[in-house]
Amino acid sequence: MSQLNIFHNFKSKNFDQRKKKIDFIILHYTETKTLKKAVELLTSDKRKVSCHYLLSKKGKIYNLVNEYKRAWHAGVSSWKNLEDINSRSIGIEIVNPGESSCGFYPDIQINSLIKLIKFLMKKFKINSHNILGHSDIAPLRKTDPGKFFPWKELNKHNIGLWANSKKINKKLNLKNLNLFLENLKIIGYPELGPEQKGTKNFKVIEAFHRHYLPELIEQEPTLASLNKTLMLIKKKNVDKIS
Repeated sequence: MSQLNIFHNFKSKNFDQRKKKIDFIILHYTETKTLKKAVELLTSDKRKVSCHYLLSKKGKIYNLVNEYKRAWHAGVSSWKNLEDINSRSIGIEIVNPGESSCGFYPDIQINSLIKLIKFLMKKFKINSHNILGHSDIAPLRKTDPGKFFPWKELNKHNIGLWANSKKINKKLNLKNLNLFLENLKIIGYPELGPEQKGTKNFKVIEAFHRHYLPELIEQEPTLASLNKTLMLIKKKNVDKIS
């Protein structure tokens, strides 16, 4: 792997002290069209948001906050009953207008992101399964990095949790729906409520589909959804043993 070239042209004052060990990398899109606008938002004294790293559309990597500081990128969020994800993670913002603007990611940008993630995983001994999207840890509020983000491509480089599964477009009966929701909890998704088809649960399911089955966004879960959770849990367990 080629040497990382990290730029320090921009710095954000929006950070404080970490309270936890770094265990996660959280991926975001900036929802801006340009690097300039992204920098303005992530260094603003009024917005009070930031990240550790910012990637331009051309794949340039900018460090905005020291890795050992707690950047304010995740907001109210959780995963596997763990809270304060800001303290537990490194936040990477990717310049991208967002999925509502057909925000596809250029290859040069993703290639650079892969190098950065692998560097951080090695440096901080971060488990590959703990590479997540903002929508995973805050499903009621966020959609980034969006349905166009190439999670499957990252997995080819051993980044993130992924599993191939059969696509069966059959709706779930109540028993299988409950199993599906329970599996989402096992994987780590927060905010699930007791009601099977409540608004909160729908948003969590949307977050899961956005990451693993984007073709099912705005649809009810199917046997493909259930199969995907079963394969992901199996993959997690196999990786634990190995």
